[in-house]
Amino acid sequence: MNDKTVGLILKEQDYRESSVILTVLTKEYGKISLVAQSARKMTSKNRGSILPYTKGEFFFDFKETRTMFRLKTAHTIEMYRYLHEDLNASLAIAVIAEVMDAFLLESADFELSSHFYELFEEACTALNERHRADIVLAVTLADLLDVQGIGPDVDECVLCGNTNVAAISVRDGGFLCADCAAGHGVSLNDLSSLRAFRLINKAKLAHCSILEEHMDSAMETCTLLVEFLRQHAGLSVRSFPLFQQMFQV
Repeated sequence: MNDKTVGLILKEQDYRESSVILTVLTKEYGKISLVAQSARKMTSKNRGSILPYTKGEFFFDFKETRTMFRLKTAHTIEMYRYLHEDLNASLAIAVIAEVMDAFLLESADFELSSHFYELFEEACTALNERHRADIVLAVTLADLLDVQGIGPDVDECVLCGNTNVAAISVRDGGFLCADCAAGHGVSLNDLSSLRAFRLINKAKLAHCSILEEHMDSAMETCTLLVEFLRQHAGLSVRSFPLFQQMFQV
């Protein structure tokens, strides 16, 4: 059956001699794989429309029993040009795409896929509008952790409920008071770190401008959230160390 869908390209990988496999996030089908035959040839009609981190319209043969389909044609809807021109933006969206790809099984939970689709589109738009990459990444990671049910508790001490918090414990799942931190051997955090961590975990991407006015850096929070992914989701984010190394405010 000849189908078309609008989707966001999470990644591409070489396939056979001159083809590529696209991992595409869609609302209708969830995460799907599209084989773009001969896409690496200069004469390919799809060559300019299959860049990672772009939004496109894809025509393919859909079969319910499969998760990999042959791409017929692709047309770019939104390239998000700044993502491909700015190093910070491109590295941040690469981290986001890697985490989403790891969380989503192909043709799985469509409600979750729809949320991820909207979140990825928001992140691409925010970065394309030149919002700070560290803040966009931190807010998106916090959202991804929350929707998976493993987000940090940033309202009170996760162990005793004391609202006078003094530390962040990845192992324990969020804020700790001074007494619980001492009992668990967790170092105390300064007030600015606690405040930044809470703001990021309460914010949405629509709040990027506000966060940029009140936060010099979100890198510490990014690092903590990636560690949450490692400890509570078993996910090692391979693209994050390069973002850490190269990021500049």
